[in-house]
Amino acid sequence: MHPQPPAGEAALRDGPGQDRPPPSARRPRRRALLVAAVLVPVLLAAAVVTYLAGGFHDEGRFRAEPPACATVAPSVRLLGPAYALEQDDTNNCDLLLPPEHPSYVPAPTITVSYYVATPRRSDAPDAAAEQLRRLAAGFVRLPDVGDEAYLRDRSIFLRVNNLVVGIVVFPRVVSTEEQVLAFATDLADRLGDG
Repeated sequence: MHPQPPAGEAALRDGPGQDRPPPSARRPRRRALLVAAVLVPVLLAAAVVTYLAGGFHDEGRFRAEPPACATVAPSVRLLGPAYALEQDDTNNCDLLLPPEHPSYVPAPTITVSYYVATPRRSDAPDAAAEQLRRLAAGFVRLPDVGDEAYLRDRSIFLRVNNLVVGIVVFPRVVSTEEQVLAFATDLADRLGDG
């Protein structure tokens, strides 16, 4: 014959040799299941609403084009000659040789322009990358310049997040390809740090 269990344990047995967990041990499991059953649909609904509201879309770091000549000015020294900077009405920065330079002409030697990709329902950096690849068709890919960059005839098109930068070098050879590359790399690094 089995010894009698203490008074509080007798109610916990279903039958001979079978122990059931105490009611206090079963309650936390039920609470956890109940909480999970309520929270999972609520969190899923919140995620759907956030997605539909655009909460998971990367709008990009740049909301507007930076002032062209102000962002170019610190990097111009890498191009060699002391270029004069002129910002036009469409936020392009024209680099002109000074009048005393032997190759001077009253026209830009280099033009730097910006485009900010701001799609409605998409990833802005991806949209900028797509735009850059369309502009740079037939160009040679440049490693280690911005997030992505391409070169053709000393002109460079690059991307920093959702900002596309065009550095168009006109045919007059004043700055070398190495100087233009150093300029583009420095500009991209500074735009990326901003």
